[in-house]
Amino acid sequence: MAQVEGSSLVAQSIQREGIETLFGLAGGPIQDIMGFGPHFGVRPIGVRHEQAAAFAATAYGFVKNEVGVAVLAAGPAVSNGVTGAHVAFDNCLPLVILGGSGAQKGRYTGTFQETDNVPMYRGITKMAVQVDSTARIPEYMAMAFRKARTGRPGPVYIDLPSDVLQNEVDEESVNWPTNYYTDAPSPGNPDQVKRAAELLLNAERPMMIIGKGVRWSEPTAELRQLVETLGMPYVTSPMGRGFIPDDHPMNFAAARSAIMSNADVVLIVGSRLNWMFGFGRQFPADAKIIHIDIEAEEIGSNRPVEVGIVGDAKAVLQQILAEMEGNTAGLAERAEEGPWLTALRERVESNAQSIQSRLTSDANPIITHRLLHEVSQVFPRDTIYTVDGQTTLATGRQVLQSYTPASRLNSGSNGCMGVGVPFAVGAKLARPEVPVVSVNGDCAFGFNAMEMETAVRHNVP
Repeated sequence: MAQVEGSSLVAQSIQREGIETLFGLAGGPIQDIMGFGPHFGVRPIGVRHEQAAAFAATAYGFVKNEVGVAVLAAGPAVSNGVTGAHVAFDNCLPLVILGGSGAQKGRYTGTFQETDNVPMYRGITKMAVQVDSTARIPEYMAMAFRKARTGRPGPVYIDLPSDVLQNEVDEESVNWPTNYYTDAPSPGNPDQVKRAAELLLNAERPMMIIGKGVRWSEPTAELRQLVETLGMPYVTSPMGRGFIPDDHPMNFAAARSAIMSNADVVLIVGSRLNWMFGFGRQFPADAKIIHIDIEAEEIGSNRPVEVGIVGDAKAVLQQILAEMEGNTAGLAERAEEGPWLTALRERVESNAQSIQSRLTSDANPIITHRLLHEVSQVFPRDTIYTVDGQTTLATGRQVLQSYTPASRLNSGSNGCMGVGVPFAVGAKLARPEVPVVSVNGDCAFGFNAMEMETAVRHNVP
């Protein structure tokens, strides 16, 4: 009976998920996972630092709408990946990190690179476990991918001891899990949907916040239909840009403070009321909050809600639109002529004028506003931007526009520097047909500058 090695089972598990690329740095005991990858149609991308492997895999998953995979050798390689897991966890992005460890039989004897890896990852992952036998590798891998992408996405850490990877089992005895996902989108509670529709139809100063959580159901048509039907202005989180093009007339990012301080009904889709939105404290005290999220525990976080709807963003928005049908005639026109949009447009114009001189400045050396303005004039609308730094990040938010889904990546919720270049590598591999531009501050670039060599070595233009 044919025998199959544990490392081969890992590679086959990745292939069975439909994933074509993994990121890592070859070393014991995981080098054979990367070696087996091409045999099963999985391309290994060797990076120059394990942190970058996790970053690149995270970006790859976000842009491609799947789970990213990073493979890390034992010891310091696994600890180098912790920051990558932290970024994925804080930003709710699906990632599976496969980390090597010493043989089970030599535990607590001081073997080479012996480390208790699982506790390092437990607080910054949805699940962190060690595989206990070669035969169960497919089971653990299926569990990891399901956990990473189900509900609120996030990272999972799977620890792979060297003997588990190197041992062989009978090929025919391997149990490959099947049908371990549900693809059915979860709709919202009909009563809550009806209440949300009523609030939106009767609002005088409605607004919407779009977060990066919409990535996984991608309700682009529904989001656009809603803002256009109601004449409802919106703002986004940094990575929530592009699901409606930034040049849509209902995008009021340039009047963000004014819109948040004066709205009477706030619809939040796929976003948390964390520090990025001032914990919801900027909204008026009597503003009515409608919060749609796939994760029940997020509803009502930091700010009481009038309506909380747990469900898939696309499915819930379709329900709200259906509930409104027949009751929206003339709403957009009245909003267009009303004081709410008029005041916001005046604020947008004022804010645009305040930075105009910087966009055309002839200062030498060139200032960041002028540089990024020129960049934005050169590249096409489907360009993916990865932006990294501090002042660079702030300027990029003002100047660079995003027009397509999942085309804007940055450090997100925890402000980690060093993501820019590896994010660009992962994004380009996910969508090789579009330009990817990485904009980095000098300090941010230094964290993972060597990943430029990774891009050259793997012919990632």
